[in-house]
Amino acid sequence: MPSNRFDPVSTQNIEQDANNLLANIENALTAVAPFVASSKNISDTISDEFVRLCLRLRGAPRSDLHIALEQMHTVLETLPIPILIQSSNCLTLRTLLQFALETQQETPRLRCNALGFLYLELQGENKIEQRTSEVQGELLTYFLMQPRRPWSDEQIFEALWGEKDFQRAQWSFHTARKRLHEFAGVEIIIKLKRGQYGLNPDFAIYFDVAEFENLITRAQTLPSATARVRFLENAVELYRGDFLEKNYNDWVVPVRSRLREKYIAALLQLGELTQVETPEQAIRWFEKVLQNDDLNEDAYLRLIQLYVQANNFISAQRIFVLCMDTFQREMGTTPSVAFMESVRLSLGNTNLKFDLR
Repeated sequence: MPSNRFDPVSTQNIEQDANNLLANIENALTAVAPFVASSKNISDTISDEFVRLCLRLRGAPRSDLHIALEQMHTVLETLPIPILIQSSNCLTLRTLLQFALETQQETPRLRCNALGFLYLELQGENKIEQRTSEVQGELLTYFLMQPRRPWSDEQIFEALWGEKDFQRAQWSFHTARKRLHEFAGVEIIIKLKRGQYGLNPDFAIYFDVAEFENLITRAQTLPSATARVRFLENAVELYRGDFLEKNYNDWVVPVRSRLREKYIAALLQLGELTQVETPEQAIRWFEKVLQNDDLNEDAYLRLIQLYVQANNFISAQRIFVLCMDTFQREMGTTPSVAFMESVRLSLGNTNLKFDLR
């Protein structure tokens, strides 16, 4: 039976090395497929080391990419052929590698972090991080949410300075734009034509919101549960708080709600993905859901079920009482009929006597 030995990377050209590595995966798959039996019973596993390498590689300085590719090449050679075969025709490995290599030609010198406390960081030659004001940060964030879209001055003024008259809004905009220029050393918000502005496409900027959403989106494309968990863990780690949490401009509120929903959904998915093999970790994920959404029936139910499975009936009852009290205090009602029925089914033949009226 053929082995999965791959041709070595050349370390001469990053893109070519990456393409060669992808080709090596495909060739190995083609060569061994006729000799491998059905993979239905093969564990949904992929090398955790490979996943971690891909996540670390993303956004790394391009001078480090060759070394990382060689490391990835070495890890791939150690993966059993059945793992390659079971990964939906190598979809997991291919997607991971492509994700890792989605790096910009220029390493971002400016970082914009808008999840939680808003701040900008500029990496200068002396490696000292700097920060700037929230007004400039909000202006940059507004453009980064749709980085390729041009905005008219009227749209900008209405979104960020809607309470001011036109002249005062114009002054505020150009002042913030000028200070961004001074802070970064280059023009970040450039004038496209009369009354229309856009982001400078030649200046690389790291944006935590874009990375958060990209990680969550990519996680859904991975057949491997191990890889999905790692991607979702990296995503929720970025979520240091709600989007521009102290800002109440009209354009911010729907974005904040959408990102918060994605965060809670990611936590729920992490709980579901870990509840069989590591139920203690799953409990922590579901508890984190309730810290951010104390009316989430799904999280309450999953916690009750996990505690019942662990024969920890005191904790199961505590979660149920907490759920009932929270709904009564905040909504003046009880959880849904479907929730109550699910709790009843979960208790089964246990001796627990919750008040399920």
